[in-house]
Parts: sequence; C-alpha cells; structure tokens
Amino acid sequence: MGGPGRRVELHCGSATRATLQPVSLDAVLTDPPYLGNVQYAELMDFCYVWLRRLVGASSQSFGSPSTRNVDELTGNETLARGLSRFAAGLSDVFCRMAGALKPGSPLAFTYHHRTIEAYYPVAVAILDAGLTCSASMPCPGEMGASIHINGTSSSIVDTIFVCRSTGKVLRRWIAHSPEGIAAIVRTDLENLQAGKVTPTQGDTRCIIFGHITRLAIWGLRSGWDREKPVEERLSAVARRIQEMGGPSTVERHLRAELQLLPAVQHGVAREDSEMYGTGGDEIPLKLSPVSGDAVSGFAGGYEEAAPRHERQGLCFENAG
Repeated sequence: MGGPGRRVELHCGSATRATLQPVSLDAVLTDPPYLGNVQYAELMDFCYVWLRRLVGASSQSFGSPSTRNVDELTGNETLARGLSRFAAGLSDVFCRMAGALKPGSPLAFTYHHRTIEAYYPVAVAILDAGLTCSASMPCPGEMGASIHINGTSSSIVDTIFVCRSTGKVLRRWIAHSPEGIAAIVRTDLENLQAGKVTPTQGDTRCIIFGHITRLAIWGLRSGWDREKPVEERLSAVARRIQEMGGPSTVERHLRAELQLLPAVQHGVAREDSEMYGTGGDEIPLKLSPVSGDAVSGFAGGYEEAAPRHERQGLCFENAG
C-alpha cells in the first residue's frame, strides 16, 4: 500500500506500550479519549460484538469477548478515573510519541470539552513531553444535528492543537491579556462564519478554552518539572489560566459577539418528501444539506499558511 517503496502497518494495541524508533516520525496525528459522561469506549461494545462475528475470533485483535480494558484511558467517576489518572496516562502517551518525533515535527490532535478543567490534563501532557503548542485552531468536528447535541448548549467545534519541540509561533497568536485572547477568538468566529459555520455560545466557549490552554503552555514551558506529582502539575496549569484572567474574563470582552450568537445548536437532518412506490422499487435516502463545511470551516488555516510577508513569528526551543 502507498506506492512503491512505501509500507503501511496497522496495529491494535496500547500507545503506552508502543515500541518506536527515536527521532523516526515525521508526524503524530491522534485523537485523545473524551473525558466526560458519554462513555464512548463502553458503547463500542455494541459495535464490537457484531464486528467480532463478521471478522471471526481467529483474529488476534478480536480475540477478547469485550473491548473493556483495565488500562483504558478514559474519565469515569464510577470507576474512580479522574483528572489525575487521565493526565498521567495522556502524559505517558505524549512523552513516548514526542521521543519518536523528528525535531520540529508536529504532534497534532483534536479536543473539546464543556469545562476548562478537562483541558488541564492536555496541557500537562504537552508540557511533560517537552513540547510547545505552536497553534490552536477551531474546526467543526461534529454535526449540530446529532441527537445528543441538537437543542443543547454543547459545542460542535473542536480545537486542533499542533505541538512541536522547536519552531516558530506567529507573534499575533501570543496574547498577554484577556482582551488579547478575546481578539484572537473574535477573528476565529469571523473565519468560521466566512466558512458558512454559525458558531454558538457553547462553540465560542470551547474556542476560548483552546486558546487559553495554548497560552498557559506557552507561559509554563520554561522551568516545567514533570517529576512533580501530577496533582501539583495540574494545579500549576490551573493557576496559570487564572493568572491570565480565566475563561470568564475573556467572555466578558466578547459580550457583544455572544449576544448575537445562538445559545443552542439548531441542526436539522431529515429526508425529503417522496411518494413511495413511484418511479421504481427503490426508496430514496436523501438528507437535506446541513449548514457547515468541515473543510471550508477551518478558522485561520494551518499555522504556516499566512503569506510570507506576514510570517513574523517567535522562535522557541524546549529543553529536555
């Protein structure tokens, strides 16, 4: 696969146990587990049992009767899996991946959550891995018509975090005040709307979370001690975010914009009206188009997409 001289390998296993050659990867693209009340990992058992019947138990990847694993990296209050465990596990994975990346190569992932506290483990993991967040960009990640989101204040906008050990950051993306962060968020909202995505108040809140987390990492990268207890590292991130004013202060500087944005998601997915039994035996399965475009909805583009004359950046290089 992949053409002459190329090879693609697929492995099913834990990233915490992956054996990777140091300084061998051009990029790591991932999607950390969701820390919240919707236990996607547990819901996957409903799909797994059918896939297992189709594939057959002879496949090593489908040898287990369930997808449950005592080491799975999820937040689960019932099983006493809180922020500390999530942060430690995410840090383990990011540190392993960072060691395999070539200097300056990106570790990129998507993330969103309705509470700022869920971003603390992400910041800890990036800092533990000796990386700096060189970009945080909002991108539509879910349909507003999803049953569990439609009509709620939940967000459909993910933050794409791009992290590197060395490189440049655009100067205009470094803010030192709540007003400065609000200005960055305001530009993101305009870019989303230009891409025919109508952000909600919940989407705006998640965009704020993404940028304030990135800037907390920027401020903590020098002198970060990953040997401290994980609870102390989480507290350090929380303090830094509050020192910057916290998300609520940024929101106050966006009051005018928030008043014009919808409070809840209003996606619609339905079939067009058709007369059954006419024009043949087939019934059309046509969905009405929904607003939003996962490609054109990117806000800001990739961090190196600015015209050359605008690429005034701040250099960084992390130790360790």
